[in-house]
Amino acid sequence: MVGRSTTRQVRGLAAVLSVAALVALAACVPPPPEPAQGRDPNDAPRAAEPAYRERGPYDVGVTSVQLSDRSMEVWYPVDPGDAEGPADEYHIRRFVSAAFDALIPPDVDPPFVTDAVRDVPASDDGPFPLVLFSHGFASYRFQSTFLTTHLASWGFVVVSPDYLERGLRAVLGEPPARARSDLGVADEAIRVARELGGDPGHLLAGTVDPAAVYPVGHSAGGGTSLRLLGRPDVHSAIPLAAGLSIQNLLEGRLPLPPGKAVTWIAAPADRIVGIDDVRRGFDYTAGERRIVEVGGSGHVNAFSDICEIGEGGVVALARATGLPIPEGLLVLGDDGCPVPPYRDSPEVWEEVRHFVTAELRYRSGLDADPVGLGDAVTSQLDDVVRYRHDP
Repeated sequence: MVGRSTTRQVRGLAAVLSVAALVALAACVPPPPEPAQGRDPNDAPRAAEPAYRERGPYDVGVTSVQLSDRSMEVWYPVDPGDAEGPADEYHIRRFVSAAFDALIPPDVDPPFVTDAVRDVPASDDGPFPLVLFSHGFASYRFQSTFLTTHLASWGFVVVSPDYLERGLRAVLGEPPARARSDLGVADEAIRVARELGGDPGHLLAGTVDPAAVYPVGHSAGGGTSLRLLGRPDVHSAIPLAAGLSIQNLLEGRLPLPPGKAVTWIAAPADRIVGIDDVRRGFDYTAGERRIVEVGGSGHVNAFSDICEIGEGGVVALARATGLPIPEGLLVLGDDGCPVPPYRDSPEVWEEVRHFVTAELRYRSGLDADPVGLGDAVTSQLDDVVRYRHDP
């Protein structure tokens, strides 16, 4: 029998070895790079103007496009007054597996009404910069129409394919017949968007600028956006609620090449992606970089429509109907939906809309000078609790 003093010695030795292991691991992590030097946004004439909180000058159209084995949604600018017709809406029930759909009562199918009109003529002001939106785990291509429609109103064509391999239907037991990589899906989405932009007979004719593509993604989609920095036509990325883990660094998986700008937008109260991982991503960004931390937000409410579907969000709907969904998945889908300290989505969407739009307009050249990216802009955006940028 081991005595108490021996037990204490063993525990003490284990603690020492644990600390030593952590020190050894830390020694294997490469040091963060020096930040790249670009233009200081504080020097711009409209540095403090939160210009992109509100909808832009264009009306917004939306159309569905069929890729080789999945669908893609496209939002695009429309001349003011030309978006005649009912507002487009979607039903999340379309994206669950057949087995789960059979369990849902027929009358449970709340729509989410978006700020776009389906299949109306596109503006002739193009071509417009191309944005690729990548949804997160257990999600779907319409996930963040609060943002995709907003970007279209400010002069972007936004494409959002279904990443079926990590989509809601697959997580609920119905994966696609053929699994593909997220980069393979993204590559096809970009190629098809450019082809349609060059097709004189298509609705999107003349709308897509083929020179570059600007990836934006939420959670797992943020990882997709960062990996797309390896493309020569991608010069910047915006990951939402996505970070860089110590494990990524130890394994040499650092999708942050020099010369590429990254804007990290996150929530300090996110229980799915820790804020330390997001800050680490900022620290290890070798190009121009900024980080925006939005208070009152979790993993979902500031970055998607999900908390606004039905009464109390998708998870509240699932719990009310008694669906046998794993608790971990419910936590993922509910993080940030409106219970204190979290805010209602429309109250925190404006910060995300502004910074994403401002960054994209600057990087794409729609704004010659950065607008609303100086430090003073935070005084007019109540829920920004931390903002840093280099230079």
